[in-house]
Amino acid sequence: MAQSAETETGEAEAERREDTIVVTGSKRDTALIDSDLSVTVLDIRAIEEARLRDFRRIDDLAPNVQFNESGQRGSIYISVRGVESNPFIINRAAVYIDGIPFRELSNSVLNQVQSIEVLRGPQATLYGANSESGLIIVTTKQPSEDFSAEFRLTGTNFESGSGIEADGFVSGPLIRDTLAGSLAFNLAEEDAFVKNVGSSTGETGQINETFVQGRLRWTPTNQLTVNATAYLLDMDAPGLFDQQYVPLNLSLYNTLYADYFNSGRRAEKWTSFEDAPKYTTEKEWVAGLSATQELGYGQLDFAASYRKLEENAKGLDFDLTATPVVSGQEKEQEAFTNIEVRFSSPESDFFDYILGASYYEDYEENTKASFIGAGNLDSYIAAPAQRKESEDYSVFGSANWYMTPKLRVSGGLRYDNATRSTMQKEGQLDLGAGSIVYYVDADLSKTYEALLPRVSAHYKFSDGLSIHATASKGYIPGGFNLVAVQEGFEDEDVISYDSETLWSREIGFKWQSEDHSIRASGAIFYITSENWQEVQIATDDTGRPVSSDFIGSDASIRSQGAEFETHWQINEAFSADAHVGYVDAEYRDLQLDGVTNVKGQPIQFVPEYDGGIALRYEWSNGVFLRGEVGLTGETSLRSRGDVVQAAVQTFGLQAGYESDRWAIRLFGENLTDERRGSGLAIENLAFGSDGLFYAPLDAPRIVGIELEARY
Repeated sequence: MAQSAETETGEAEAERREDTIVVTGSKRDTALIDSDLSVTVLDIRAIEEARLRDFRRIDDLAPNVQFNESGQRGSIYISVRGVESNPFIINRAAVYIDGIPFRELSNSVLNQVQSIEVLRGPQATLYGANSESGLIIVTTKQPSEDFSAEFRLTGTNFESGSGIEADGFVSGPLIRDTLAGSLAFNLAEEDAFVKNVGSSTGETGQINETFVQGRLRWTPTNQLTVNATAYLLDMDAPGLFDQQYVPLNLSLYNTLYADYFNSGRRAEKWTSFEDAPKYTTEKEWVAGLSATQELGYGQLDFAASYRKLEENAKGLDFDLTATPVVSGQEKEQEAFTNIEVRFSSPESDFFDYILGASYYEDYEENTKASFIGAGNLDSYIAAPAQRKESEDYSVFGSANWYMTPKLRVSGGLRYDNATRSTMQKEGQLDLGAGSIVYYVDADLSKTYEALLPRVSAHYKFSDGLSIHATASKGYIPGGFNLVAVQEGFEDEDVISYDSETLWSREIGFKWQSEDHSIRASGAIFYITSENWQEVQIATDDTGRPVSSDFIGSDASIRSQGAEFETHWQINEAFSADAHVGYVDAEYRDLQLDGVTNVKGQPIQFVPEYDGGIALRYEWSNGVFLRGEVGLTGETSLRSRGDVVQAAVQTFGLQAGYESDRWAIRLFGENLTDERRGSGLAIENLAFGSDGLFYAPLDAPRIVGIELEARY
């Protein structure tokens, strides 16, 4: 009987260890209760139960995180804890997929995801300058030593069309105990969420995507592991421009433009009228290599990646009606190289540390084009290309001191040297109505330096309760205003803008019940920046306003708030997840023009609150039901505070059957079909202030079915 009791105890302990949530974002695998990071960890079980197939839905599962979009296929800009990102400057939060930094995100990568970690707060001592407000770490499944395979077929339907997607992967050994590999794919076809019924080409909007990825895992010795990955993404979207803006007030839009400009037709909830010939293509190549060598003392990690991206988006409709006025095109080529080496000392009960160095290079070439009046896809006339180069060198280190068995003090420091260069050639871009942008020869370069510290203290009261306090500095290098060069300014303070820094302070806790059935975490935070980069008024050396079209770095912001999240496994069948975030974020100083300072206005793209509740019940026969409610508070869609997205509630539902070998899921998202602005609001690019504001929209009501087989 004693032996049986010991066995049962051992099994219980093993189950608890399996239930332990592990944080990898700190570069040491750490149990959540022992981490001094404010982090949401979505393991493979949470990802599958939430049916997370879209990057845009990550913010439905984490507090104080928002994904702001510029259309169904446009770029995603991530705001964390009131620190917004926007399409005219940079993402202040970073995304890493298998150690590779990304700006453009493809949902195809999510077909074999293993875990997602959302880290809130600056992470400079771990991940570099572009993680100023936080970062998202996506880890995909490693090739397995045993054969495994998974295939999935998904069909969706929404008011303006439908979609179908097939994806999967095959994984297994190539050389037993030494080399394993996997091959993943994704084939998708989807109609545009906003159907363009005014198209001059007859294409109302469609997205076709092909994704293929190969991975290898080589373990020649017990001390050395090498991982390699490569993938190709090919996206083709006839009838679609990647940044789709639509009127927020349909009644006013139809009053102004239905009869004369749109031939008597009225725009509806998920339709638009734009004559511009539209076509968007995107090709992306990625290759990555990482290696881990266990040394006699410590561990050495190396990672290198290369990304090449080509995008060609035709069809920016300046007047946003079915009448030809002026149309635009944007073509981009980008290449990224990232190299990092890191040494980690052995974990210790007294002192351990990490030392490293990194190199980052980014080359971007942007070409804009336009044509006036009616035309076709071959009518766009290109201006000269504008080129940008970024080169960053960094060295960093962090250390943990275990002052007592319960108290850990940590510190880290990163030195960053960033060079930003830009070049353009003489030429012009015709925007119609006598508006011409004249390009002049320019070749500019500047180097920025920063020291980025982070300090924290972590106290573990018991195996189930800990608190932490952190202060950290975030940073984004400066850059150049080519518009100022085009307008003939010679003042260096107008042509260039300085680096941005912010300080974030937080106090947080983590708690879990003794049997690990309930866990909760939360934090309060206070963030300030006195040299905030934003589009604002530019002044000469005497303080005289000269323009309001340039990026400056003399604005300031303040953000404060709190967040809480919890998971409760009520019993074997029933579970509950909930989170809530509150942010009071405002501009302390932002001069938009000669008379307008938006001091005290809420920071754009930051809702007053956000939250979510999900309940899931699974019967013993594999049948399950899951319901979700999402809450988003009132949100300003531009810095002036004059365009506000009202608070909204969304509902989702899943029902299906799951077994070890196959699954079927019926699902519905945004069931009430809320029409929500999801990005920057602009005025009419051709007609100016017509009383309307235009913005990209979040996804409509989507219902679908998903079939999955596993081997």
